[in-house]
Amino acid sequence: MIFNKIGLAVTFSPNGKALLLEAGRLSRLCNSELLLIHIGKKDANLENSLKSLIAESGLRENEFRIIWETGDPAKVILKVCENEKIDLLIAGALEKERTLKYYAGSIARKIMREAGCSVLIKIAPKNPPLPHNRICVSAVYSPEGENAVKKAYELAKLQNAEELVILKEFIVPGLAITVSDYGSVTEAEKNLADWQVEEKEKLILFAKELNLTGINIKTECLYGKEGYEAGKYVKNFGGDLLVINSPRNRLKLFDRIFQHDLEFLFESIPCDLLLLKPEKGNE
Repeated sequence: MIFNKIGLAVTFSPNGKALLLEAGRLSRLCNSELLLIHIGKKDANLENSLKSLIAESGLRENEFRIIWETGDPAKVILKVCENEKIDLLIAGALEKERTLKYYAGSIARKIMREAGCSVLIKIAPKNPPLPHNRICVSAVYSPEGENAVKKAYELAKLQNAEELVILKEFIVPGLAITVSDYGSVTEAEKNLADWQVEEKEKLILFAKELNLTGINIKTECLYGKEGYEAGKYVKNFGGDLLVINSPRNRLKLFDRIFQHDLEFLFESIPCDLLLLKPEKGNE
């Protein structure tokens, strides 16, 4: 099972119903338990409104459980995820005014930085929901990196996705630095080209050793600013889901000021974004 328990913070926002539909779709797809979290004081009118919203999404009573809580939304959601052992939380992104860019609002950003579980950010949930057809996953050469690729692969197979692309990002050293290492521009450029060929072959071997079959798989090496290059590639590729590893540790103020690679994605989300928390055995 990809995810044992899926959580969704239910709201009466314009995307509330579409997010419920997506939560139902994913919970059925992954054969997962679905937990709905509502932040607000419980009364008869609000309870009836919530029941109507859930009913409109097509969820049956035996397919979900509701938790009512009050307090700071981000803190409460994080606490519920911890207490209930949720391993995937679904949240919505916001559209910037007068642009076509989506970004994580203050609550979603706090959840993404601090959640102890995986988080799926939906940028524009549809009604009816659509499967992820072109999935990209950021590769890291580690057990948790392998797990991320395998999870993306499982999701791709379950949804009969058209393509899965395994991405590897690299920071390219400046020409001045490489010239100082190799003595001339020509030699530096040759060594950079050789290095890129080696990395491409290494990524192909990495994918091959995971023995992923039954789906169309590509590999792509990206060179430049981490996070930014992945976002740009996915946008140009027309990807509808980007899967990346969530940092082991919470992002601090320093990371936000000096642009941790994830902050580029939070600022302008190119498609649905799945932040995978390392499994216990891979930490």
